[in-house]
Amino acid sequence: MTTVSSAGPAVRQQGLGHRSLALLGLGLLAGLLLWQGVLRYPWPSSEAWLAPFAAEPSLDGLLLWWTQLPRAVAGVLVGACLGMSGAIMQLITRNPLVSPDLLGITAGAQLGVILGMLLPSALGLPLIFIGGLLAALFTFLMAGGWNTSPLRLTLAGVAVAQTFAALIALFLSLNDQAAMVVSLWNTGSLQQLGWGALQPALYLLPLVALVLLVLLRPLNLALLDDSQMRTLGLSPAWLKGLSILLGSLLAALAIHLAGPLGFIGLITPNLLRFAFSVVRPSRLVPLCAIWGALLTVFADALVAAIEPWFHLPLGVLSAIIGSLAILLLLRYGRSAPTAAVSASMPGESQLARLPLGLFAGLMVLLCVALLLFGSALGEPGAWSFWQRVLAGEPAALTLFDLRLPRLLVDMAAGALLATGGLLLQAVTRNPLAGPEILGVSQMAALAVLLALIFMPELATAWRFPLAWAGAVLALLIVIGLNLRHGLEPLRVTLTGFAISGVVLAVVSLLVAQFTSNIAQALIWMVGSSYGRTWGDLTAMLPWLVIGLALCAATTRWMDLLQLGDGVAGSLGLSVVSRRVLLIALASALIAAAVAVVGPVAFVGLLVPHGVRLLGFHRARQRLLAAPLLGAALLAAADLLGRVLLAPLDIPLGIATAAIGAPCFLLLLSRVYFTANRR
Repeated sequence: MTTVSSAGPAVRQQGLGHRSLALLGLGLLAGLLLWQGVLRYPWPSSEAWLAPFAAEPSLDGLLLWWTQLPRAVAGVLVGACLGMSGAIMQLITRNPLVSPDLLGITAGAQLGVILGMLLPSALGLPLIFIGGLLAALFTFLMAGGWNTSPLRLTLAGVAVAQTFAALIALFLSLNDQAAMVVSLWNTGSLQQLGWGALQPALYLLPLVALVLLVLLRPLNLALLDDSQMRTLGLSPAWLKGLSILLGSLLAALAIHLAGPLGFIGLITPNLLRFAFSVVRPSRLVPLCAIWGALLTVFADALVAAIEPWFHLPLGVLSAIIGSLAILLLLRYGRSAPTAAVSASMPGESQLARLPLGLFAGLMVLLCVALLLFGSALGEPGAWSFWQRVLAGEPAALTLFDLRLPRLLVDMAAGALLATGGLLLQAVTRNPLAGPEILGVSQMAALAVLLALIFMPELATAWRFPLAWAGAVLALLIVIGLNLRHGLEPLRVTLTGFAISGVVLAVVSLLVAQFTSNIAQALIWMVGSSYGRTWGDLTAMLPWLVIGLALCAATTRWMDLLQLGDGVAGSLGLSVVSRRVLLIALASALIAAAVAVVGPVAFVGLLVPHGVRLLGFHRARQRLLAAPLLGAALLAAADLLGRVLLAPLDIPLGIATAAIGAPCFLLLLSRVYFTANRR
């Protein structure tokens, strides 16, 4: 059996040739279009076909020419744009798992959609294009430029997407009407009311096709190294820059018409590459246009076929299929060049190590100061406020009961997330693993959101077990699918990305279809401690105390696991059983925090690095330092959110993203990546 590589030489076709493959795709597409545009409904009358020329067109004519046919044409255009965009992006990054979603283009386009609501409608498409293009360029910049590794690019794309998502959530939390519009748009649809939205694509695509025709031959050289391209007289920077521009424009056209349908850009090139051995870019890109259109129209036909029984938006279906495609490619596809991550950080040895006792004392003092001044925030003076509290003044006591438990919940959640992230990094031996990168926080929050929507009377009592079930499910998927590959960082990250994609699609569906308070649901999926009470704190405390006590009993396991499975096993450690127990413990800690404050990002990822940079390398030291640093970080972020746009209270998850995303991207630029080819 012949193995097909995305980066290797072309394999001679044993079955269909490229021309036959194009004709087959066109034939299947024509059949689907005939059914989708015409045959799904009663055959239109001659009067309906002549509706554009009639003074008063019939209802059937309006339905045919202004609904059915525009939807079919939109499917062709959207699929062709996404197929070509995905192929171009995968070629220039030399990564067969890249898609507009993974580069942050979709998130940037969403931000452009929101800006388009505030500005004249004529700027809608340009803003979508600019947002997607800037997101892609920013991803490449933060990942280290054109020569970045697949892992670095993936992590930068995830961080950029989460940053944009936080900004979007901040805007939508202030505008319920915009939240409804964007939530519906996020579900994706090819439904068109007339031909107006199609006109920009119809005008621009001939120009794009001309540019692609000129670019196809240079794209054949994209399979070569940069030095080889320069030897042949081609500038790699110009080729990659123009390709990013073109791919972003194609993605923007598709997103403008149908919303986020990213799976087409991921699946189409891989389908042609692995199933039909199409490797040469000058053949791959045109075929992706045909087969991308075919896949999009087929997905829309599938949505239409099941609509009488269940309304499944096209965007939700696309996210599910795309995520499954990522998992299948990771399972059966040939490994792309991966990057190994060093567990050490540049400059660690240059940082003066603080004594553990001194650091713990400083963190305790910082937490006490945050509690004292945070509770009195906005009052004439902190000392006078606490005097009024001690004197029993009703107004001061009311503020005390509102603010102090919220800050204590922040600290408890920060300690739980930081410790959970520390355990995850120890289990996976991946210093860039975190609850949000692996999809653990998002899955736990989705489980609670489902309960809030469908079982509100049971949600409060069952939120902790439900969040734990969601976290365990996500970790089982990530670990189960990647354990046989040694938990390679790129595979683990892409698996988490797939889980997050499904969660985002399901949340969009729930928000659009079942939720009356959209802003509240969106804030929950970002993370917030607003309105948390002493009852929430009381519910978290057993998980915190028992969880930290159990962590203290696992310090030897964690130290041994850092030496590698072989060494740990030779020293008498049952590696598999201990890893399972640590995974269960990490999921419980993360779930306890998510059940109360939602999926707050970056704390569980960054804090373990912070304590390592401070010189704490033994598990016992880190298990004392990480909870204290996490508690202080989350409380400080919440206070920043209260002060930054006062009197507006920025949700906790948005504030942590504002702090965490730049820190993570800086961290990403400092971590040692070494090429590691299988």
